[in-house]
Order: sequence, then C-alpha cells, then structure tokens
Amino acid sequence: MKTNKFILGLLFTLVALSTQAQEKNIQFGLKAGANYAQYFPDIETRDITLLEYKKKFGFYIGGFAKINLSEKFKLQPELLFAIQGSKTLNEGIEIFIPQNQVLIVGDFRTNISETTLLAPIVLQYYATGNFYLEAGPQLGFIIDTKEKVKEDPFNQINNQTFDLDYDTFDVGLTAGAGYKLTEHFGVNARYFFSLTERNSVIKSSIFNLGIEYQL
Repeated sequence: MKTNKFILGLLFTLVALSTQAQEKNIQFGLKAGANYAQYFPDIETRDITLLEYKKKFGFYIGGFAKINLSEKFKLQPELLFAIQGSKTLNEGIEIFIPQNQVLIVGDFRTNISETTLLAPIVLQYYATGNFYLEAGPQLGFIIDTKEKVKEDPFNQINNQTFDLDYDTFDVGLTAGAGYKLTEHFGVNARYFFSLTERNSVIKSSIFNLGIEYQL
C-alpha cells in the first residue's frame, strides 16, 4: 500500500512539473528496474570467515529531472524507492547433543531486506546522441531493515523475521552508462559503492539495471 501511494504521488508530481517545464531546459521522467546487492566485507577472525555476505535481488522505482547544461552535459537528480540488502551465510555451524551423542553440522542462512529512499545526483556526458556515461554522489535513507531466517540447521527459527537496528544513512558514489532507445524510452546500468561504514562494519555494493521513460 505504501509503495502504491508513493508511485501514484510521484507520477502526479512529475506530470505537473513536466507541464510547467515544457518551455524550460528541464525534462522529467520515471525509471524502474532490478538491483543486485551485497554487503561487504565478510566478518572474519584469524583467517576464519564467521559471516559471509551473498548477493540478493531487489528492485527500485522512482523519478528524475534531467537538466540540460549543454549539448553534451546534463545533470540528473533522482528520487527512488528501493528494496535492497544482502544474503548472509554462516557456514558449518556445529552443535553436540550429549543425550544422543550426536553432532549436528549445518549452515545458517538469512535474507536482509532494506526499504530505502535513494537520492542520487549524476552528471551525464553524452558521448554520442544516444549513448551517455554518468557518475555522481548518492545519499540513501534506510526506512526499515528486516532479516528473515531462510535456513536454520537446528530448526528453531526457520522463516522467522526480525527487525534490525542498523544505521539509517548510506553515502557513496555511483557510476554507469545508458542508451536512449527512442525519444521517450531508454535503458540504464549503474553501480553504487558505499563510502561510509554502517554500524562501523558494513558497506553496500549494488548493481542496478533498468528502464527510463522521459515524459
């Protein structure tokens, strides 16, 4: 429900702004796509990996304003709603049950999902009429973080979900490329790299691939 309200509100705002900006040097649009995210670095001690982070699929949707600086350069601020995060793996957990003289060995796996508002601002260089390169800073505000247990070797908390109290801001750099297929439609690929350590431990590595529609 919150996602639907966000999309409808964003669409209404962009259409209104696009109508007002027709005679100006600004265009507005919508974009959406998939992301492939992972935390890093893994948690290790004495060359032993205690917790390994794995890649996880998510999605993003939002809007942008394209400001024409010159024939070759454009500035594109965006506001995006995203679900991203990471998978975790704690491999080879052992527990000994003395009553039965049994040693249980298994893996502990979880999915961490972040509900996030993203605000990238990229400078685009149009190498040709349709192909461009882009780079810039990105600020992320994490609204909510949940961890769901996918595999518990002891079958105690399978499929249970927990709230995580992680830091709520993520600042980094993003870079990518895009291609305009038509006057209105285009494709875009982008990579994000965290500069800040959240909870003094983790950073995010995220690859995005999606489509754009210019109003």
